[in-house]
Amino acid sequence: MSNENANKPKTEGQVRAEERARLAAILESPVAEARPAVARKFALFTNLPAASVLEMLADLPAEEKPRADASAFLAAMEREGSTGVSSALGTAPTGDAKSQRLAEIKEAGVRHNLSAGYISPSEAAARGLVVRGI
Repeated sequence: MSNENANKPKTEGQVRAEERARLAAILESPVAEARPAVARKFALFTNLPAASVLEMLADLPAEEKPRADASAFLAAMEREGSTGVSSALGTAPTGDAKSQRLAEIKEAGVRHNLSAGYISPSEAAARGLVVRGI
């Protein structure tokens, strides 16, 4: 009789139950906890048996866990270290950042207008821009 059951095709429910069991065996294993991203990829994008996936996961190094208090950018900066680049603006601005940024934008606009010939050097000076040679 057991031979009879082996020859019967599996129902959709049986196939789904087997796949859920395979996913649970992979994703809930202690080996997968140390390598969650790779474990998900093996579980979802391969048809390998759970035992084979767990063997391969065990051979991989554990994933570095992201710090909860830092963004991916800060974590990458910490990992890479100092780049040696310094700011052209010098030290950090003090005071109201919004008003300082608005002043920078206004100055950039006046510089652009002067360089494009839209305003004269004397008009640029009247708008607060230091212009040499007037």
